[in-house]
Amino acid sequence: MATKSETRQKCLATRKNMAPDEVAAKSRAITERLKALDEFRKATTILCYVSSKDNEADTHALIESLLAEGRTVLVPVADREGILLWSRIEGLSELAPARFGILEPRPECRHLTVPPAESPVVVPGIAFTPDGCRIGYGEGYYDRFLAHHPGPGIALAFEVQIVPTFDRNHHDIAVDTIVTEQTVYRPSAEYGSTQKG
Repeated sequence: MATKSETRQKCLATRKNMAPDEVAAKSRAITERLKALDEFRKATTILCYVSSKDNEADTHALIESLLAEGRTVLVPVADREGILLWSRIEGLSELAPARFGILEPRPECRHLTVPPAESPVVVPGIAFTPDGCRIGYGEGYYDRFLAHHPGPGIALAFEVQIVPTFDRNHHDIAVDTIVTEQTVYRPSAEYGSTQKG
């Protein structure tokens, strides 16, 4: 069985090598599948990562469309204590590169908000298994947040990021749904528990 480190390196390299046109086309397909999900379509507040690096599934167009619909969008702010905070934004122009190369609201544009418990969280990641386990960059921000957030965790990924399995840790938190350009994985329905505490 591959280690998390090996899987992370392999999937990250594969994603980085994707051509810009391929990333754009597949990101559009992922966004359309995401918008069709009942739990996403009905939500008035969405927690959403901002795609920033390494050919992540793009969320910029998604965020802009949500704001145009009048929905509340909260984006992550990684504090130095390892906690994921959430800030309401009015537009992508409020964002600037921060720690880890991630786009975050500039200090003067931050409106830190306690996320509503039922709000879906759009989650990034480098690799996923069909039963919802996730590999990120290794800082653990999303694992810590998802462990205590009752709303659905919805990961966006390209199909090449789906792997059979990897060596898991006890603190790994599974997501409820994975949306790729080809399909929607529903681990909580197919495999049972999503391991939230």
